[in-house]
Amino acid sequence: MSAPRRSGEIGINPEELFRVAGQLTSTLDLPSRRLSRSSHLNELGIGFVADCFHDAGAACLFLRAKAGNGEALRLSLNGRYALESCVAGGWLLVPDHVGRPAYWVPQPPTIRTLDADGHILTHAAGDVLSINVDVNALSVEFGLACEGSLDLVVWRIDSAAHPVVDELRGLRAIEKQPAFLWSSHTQYTRPADVYGHLVFGHVYENHEVWPKYWRVCSELDAQALYVILSGLEKVTGKALYRLLKEQLVLSVVDRQREDGGWYHGEWTDLMESHYRLHCGAIHMLTAALEEKQDERIRKALDKAVTFISGRAQRIDAGVWFMHDSLEADEQSIKRYPFRWAKSRALGKSPSNMLILNTHLDTIIALDRYREVTGDDRHVSQVASACDAAQAILAQRPAEGIYRALFWILDLTLLPKTEAVRLPLVMRALKRIGWKYLIPHLHRIKAIWPRIVMPNGFIDRSLTQEGFATRYQSVHVWDLVRFLRRFQSDLGTKLLCQTLAYTQKESGIRQHWKEDPTRSDALGFWQEALYWLCLSKSEANLIAWLGEAVIDSEDVNVGMAPSLLGGNAEIVPPAEPIRFRLPDDSRLRFVNLSHAAAAEFLFVNPTPEAIELKPDESWSSTVSWHSSNPSAHGVDLVVPGRGWLWARKTDR
Repeated sequence: MSAPRRSGEIGINPEELFRVAGQLTSTLDLPSRRLSRSSHLNELGIGFVADCFHDAGAACLFLRAKAGNGEALRLSLNGRYALESCVAGGWLLVPDHVGRPAYWVPQPPTIRTLDADGHILTHAAGDVLSINVDVNALSVEFGLACEGSLDLVVWRIDSAAHPVVDELRGLRAIEKQPAFLWSSHTQYTRPADVYGHLVFGHVYENHEVWPKYWRVCSELDAQALYVILSGLEKVTGKALYRLLKEQLVLSVVDRQREDGGWYHGEWTDLMESHYRLHCGAIHMLTAALEEKQDERIRKALDKAVTFISGRAQRIDAGVWFMHDSLEADEQSIKRYPFRWAKSRALGKSPSNMLILNTHLDTIIALDRYREVTGDDRHVSQVASACDAAQAILAQRPAEGIYRALFWILDLTLLPKTEAVRLPLVMRALKRIGWKYLIPHLHRIKAIWPRIVMPNGFIDRSLTQEGFATRYQSVHVWDLVRFLRRFQSDLGTKLLCQTLAYTQKESGIRQHWKEDPTRSDALGFWQEALYWLCLSKSEANLIAWLGEAVIDSEDVNVGMAPSLLGGNAEIVPPAEPIRFRLPDDSRLRFVNLSHAAAAEFLFVNPTPEAIELKPDESWSSTVSWHSSNPSAHGVDLVVPGRGWLWARKTDR
């Protein structure tokens, strides 16, 4: 596995590593996808995880070299290779001989230190000491005189799969528009960004997480990436995105514990499990199974839903799904990083804080699993959980107290330009709100239990401290998803009220924009409006969605994952769309296509109007609608800070 070693240097040849990987016994397989994973560690402290795509003529190697075993790591390839900077990210190593494989290195080397549970404690760029290219070989030296391990990802693309090289070389505008990630709240902008998350075969958040400020694994980011890549696959037809999706699936299955759970340790050293992240794995694997049946994925799903169905407690109204494993009992909840009020309201246990978003998402995940697999073992539990959700959403105690309380708290959401113009009395009330009422809001709710407020604000939990304004958009999104499956007059009335509050009757959208610590709410607000547009396709909702995209662009949040059309929960997997989108990087594209029609929203966040130039694949059957009320249907111009809505019915 290693080349002759000079003093202070470890030499390896990627071709040899891939050969060794091909001879190893697989540790994990996805049989129907002809995809397998193997791993190896040698005496020099050099290890790898290798993913082999047997039918695609490609393989990916996660290389890890323990630092301190030498001053440098030298990677060498025999033969003549050209080194190219790649628009998809990283570098391409392209041979001069047509029969040789090409290589893709998507990210620079990274030095990481990890603990025994897999948390990434430190993360820094590695040193590239030298690059040498001649007619006989290509070699790159990386520095190893440091603490931790050097990580590097190398793809091998055989000659039969060389079209993938062309796919890496050329990205259209829609492939580079920034996409928001549900867990990290960071952005995907090109294929190499997958490997900011996919580290040595597991999917991580690509930022440091409060309160420990280490990087943790997140299946919710895996799901977001899967949805993004599915959308890109649908609108481009590229094989590259299918390969990246399948590697994400393999990595999530690989990290599942024997009990069916995924554990994270985001908040404590107990390796607690966060159930919204767990449900992200369920959603992702359900989508993968719907695309292509695979018994290994089916077994992983069965274990996952069995695990999550057991993480529930009884309240008076029915089953309530927990937010994380720390809520299991009063001893575990003492490790919780937030303050909370002890309460037995509505028949709950003291450790159950009645956190709404995870409860709704778990219901949806279990019903989605039933929908795709036909397994109805959890139907009665889901029905009971729906009753519990309806009951907590219906709670309306102390109406007058909450009306006055949230009138004051709404003052804290005003844009700064409006807040400074408030009369002295109003400013005093605003100060009372943020300084005295918000810190005690969870105690008030423990006495008079309710989550839905008179003004249309939906709070995150019953007894956890805080005024979680960022979660308003998450709750709207989850409520839309919930009502799509479980019709409810109460829920429909609530949705209308909370939409009006969020879009028009409060300053909460500007409140999100004004502070980077809460601007991530705009990513989920886009999700909610996208789902509504697919359900109703009404002009006012299209306008709201266009505004949300522009707001998100203003503060560099990125496009919500589902907006590319790849979320199988709402748009079933289908054939790629057979026409090309205008290639303009100034525009943002929203894929609203569904079974009846291809439908796109072109959003222009710039102040200048942009002329659209669709090619011949767009026929005269397209109808156009503009945010500019004076525009004519034939004027293919996207107004500055506006949008153009296209419907194409002859797919």
